Amino acid sequence: MEFTSRTAARKQAKLSYLGGVSTSAKIMHSQEFSHQHTYAIYLAPASTSGYNVCSHSTVECRLGCLATSGRAAIEIFTGIDRIQNARINKTKLFHEHNDFFMEWMIAEIKVKKALAHKKGFFFSVRLNATSDIDWQNVYYKGQNIFEIFSDVAFYDYTKNPNKFNNIAPNYHLTLSYTGRNWDKCLEVLAKGHNIAMVFNVKNERDLPKTYEGFNVINGDLTDYRIDDAKGIIVGLKWKRIANRKAEKVVLRSCFVVTPKGVQGVNTKNLQTVKLAK
Repeated sequence: MEFTSRTAARKQAKLSYLGGVSTSAKIMHSQEFSHQHTYAIYLAPASTSGYNVCSHSTVECRLGCLATSGRAAIEIFTGIDRIQNARINKTKLFHEHNDFFMEWMIAEIKVKKALAHKKGFFFSVRLNATSDIDWQNVYYKGQNIFEIFSDVAFYDYTKNPNKFNNIAPNYHLTLSYTGRNWDKCLEVLAKGHNIAMVFNVKNERDLPKTYEGFNVINGDLTDYRIDDAKGIIVGLKWKRIANRKAEKVVLRSCFVVTPKGVQGVNTKNLQTVKLAK
């Protein structure tokens, strides 16, 4: 595949776009609260495309993945798979035609960046909205995306603690708590980075003020993490997913924290729950 233009790429790949601005409710909060236009890419998480894009995923996070929340959940309930299929096709494109993918993504970022500035917004990029690719090791013509756009602010959540060893100056990372990586969380917090933690609360106002001695902020006010204070916990309210049976299991697992602590569940039982199609 050869990239010539965004219009030609859409026809060739049979996709409407690779990424977009304000394409989810949470990222729209960044526009309202942080005055950001955030360009985000949603791929098929874990190994759902046949390629693993989440090297450090756990059983619990695969069951509770937000890839089946929001509009994707509505489609699943109505028997439509357009969003899921598009994400699978994008993930395959990344792995099977990487130069084509990168050229298309670079072209989209340039357009979205110019449009954001024209409308008076700041511009940022989140490439791992539903994936955990190590973009620092993805190169196009000898440069990674952070070098290609050295004047653009990038941010992501990650479960891969190795990414914190050598972070690009324009890349902000928040480590996601899995229920099994508290030791890594403490290491990251000690270095002045932040961790994200999912809490089983009905309302954002019910998020705890502190957890294990660390301040907790409301991470659902905005998706934009770059302006957060350092060495804190980004508290996230549990979001509903399409598979209600899986949801009940995950809510009882070590992945989701209640203000009173963590409730465990047998991993063997988790593996018997199948994701909704």
